[in-house]
Amino acid sequence: MILIQFSIRGKYLHSDRHGYHGRILWVDLTSGSSEVEERDDLFWRVYGGGGLAATALLLERTPPGIDPLSPQNLLIFASSVIAGTRAPGLARFTTAAKSPLTGGIGETRTEGPWGAAIKATGFDIIAISGRSERAVTLLIENQSARILPAEELWGSCVTETVDHIKAQVGDGAHVAAIGPAGENLVRFASIIAEGGNQASRMGMGAVMGSKNLKAIALQEGAPPPVSDEGILTQISGEFSEAILANELSRWQLEDPGFSCWIYLHGLDAALCVNNYSKSIFDGLAGFQEKQFLEHDITPLPCPGCPNDCIKSIAPKGRSSQSPVFAMHQEIAGAMGPNLGIGDLDAVLAFNEKCNQYGLDPTSLGFTISCAMEAAETGVLPSDALAGKSLSFGDADLVSGLIDAIARREGFGDRLAEGSLRFAGALGAGRERLSMHVKGLEMVPFEPRSQTNLALGYAVAPIGPRYDICEHDWDFDTDVGWEHTLDLSRTLGILERVPMSYTGESKVRIFKVLHNLWSGADALDFCTFAIAPTRALSLHTMATMIHAITGWETSSYELMRYGERRNHLMRVYNIREGLGSEVDTLPERFFTEPIADGPRAGDMLDKAAFHSAIRSYYRMMGWDEHGVPYRETLIDALIDPDR
Repeated sequence: MILIQFSIRGKYLHSDRHGYHGRILWVDLTSGSSEVEERDDLFWRVYGGGGLAATALLLERTPPGIDPLSPQNLLIFASSVIAGTRAPGLARFTTAAKSPLTGGIGETRTEGPWGAAIKATGFDIIAISGRSERAVTLLIENQSARILPAEELWGSCVTETVDHIKAQVGDGAHVAAIGPAGENLVRFASIIAEGGNQASRMGMGAVMGSKNLKAIALQEGAPPPVSDEGILTQISGEFSEAILANELSRWQLEDPGFSCWIYLHGLDAALCVNNYSKSIFDGLAGFQEKQFLEHDITPLPCPGCPNDCIKSIAPKGRSSQSPVFAMHQEIAGAMGPNLGIGDLDAVLAFNEKCNQYGLDPTSLGFTISCAMEAAETGVLPSDALAGKSLSFGDADLVSGLIDAIARREGFGDRLAEGSLRFAGALGAGRERLSMHVKGLEMVPFEPRSQTNLALGYAVAPIGPRYDICEHDWDFDTDVGWEHTLDLSRTLGILERVPMSYTGESKVRIFKVLHNLWSGADALDFCTFAIAPTRALSLHTMATMIHAITGWETSSYELMRYGERRNHLMRVYNIREGLGSEVDTLPERFFTEPIADGPRAGDMLDKAAFHSAIRSYYRMMGWDEHGVPYRETLIDALIDPDR
């Protein structure tokens, strides 16, 4: 193993580091070699970690135009200068690569213990290139990498894979693995950490499968020291009290947790039903809190964070103890009302399958709903599914399709390409059936009635994510949480705004909310713990950065991380051919108003919406085509000539 040093300004700087190691592990699966690179403190101060540092490495180390499933693509697992520390909201890690769905920057964040395990390996980033000739497991222990054969695991589901690897290398190992979906290069395959926490969205599991990499096992060593343990201990205690006083944080903490949102949302907002073709769901009563509480629920704690917002919820008659699968908000909507399915037990069973196969449930749900709408409108031949009727509400059919997609069998092989490619293959103009942005499937949170989200879905470099910014619902004049302006005023959000309003004042609000959560993503701060609506204030977040790293910092620097990440990801996408023409939404949201329910009549005006996007460009310091000005990049500490 080789140790190399790198400086972004030609001068190697080194100090006694706190909170991070300053080291990147590079692994080449083609040659089987690895090297350790130590980068200077200026690199870490500018790029922080997470998707920001990962994008910088992709720009630096990969040429434009590569096939995302080629050996040239980098698969990056990134911590940050603060992430992995056992403190509130710091358990996340980032997975990044060029996305096989969008062809642009791919990034996803994951909770659970694996993020702390990365930091304890002695590395802040693990970057993997090349392709092994055979299936392998990457073992990282004692600050070195070792490649183990894994042919016998190829074809195995996640639980079996994890159990086998732990028996092989030690029960204390932390394992991230792909299932059959990643092996078969399903474009929306996920990586599953710790057997149940998904690195979902954007096809990171397919990138891992393209490298013949079945799993990564981490053996923990010593984490880096923090600068002031006392401050962190005090903040942790205060956070435990604050989550009980914060209505939203308390809702996450208490059973059944935040995956139980559909019933309440359906009462005062618009649900995504049947591929966004409807907004009222006949099976709404099946998703009430009391229905969830009839199941076995187990919190999945993140190291150092007492909020326990992620739960494992088992179908009736099953224990949530083993195996344990995280239940996120998105799957409840994407695999429930979006498919016309009101059976909570069926959705919980789908969640287990998605985790065993390594499938992103959101893209899965919207790819299946795309096919269902195609069949119900006569676009898809009636015999496309071996004579079976492809219709909304058929849970048994969906269960079989999940199997077929993960294995790329029969009709499932067509759906494994994602909704846009599937719909495009049906003929010219059929792409309208795909609810996507930039090739990434939508999420089940309605943009016609929430224009912050609509802007985020359209302009975010990573495509539509439900955590792209704080939801408009939270700030609405009628139904927003009572406390949401308390911390938002520090961002200049001084008044409540109707969630369906579109105008320059809403663009201003979106910009600041998006930059805040982008800054959190750059540092792998968990958005389920932080400002502006949860317990950690911007001031406290900055104090945590100081307590961990020893840096003199501020909430201003945190916001600048967010701007820098958005600028740099934009630069990457433009390099890969994704310009302003893809900053839009499916045509349905401009031509079909919400038909009924509390948000009946809401629809996005296309001209006004794209005018809002151009306003956002100007506010960000980008030209009319969404290209950052040279001066904007220089102002953001990004060298435009590199």
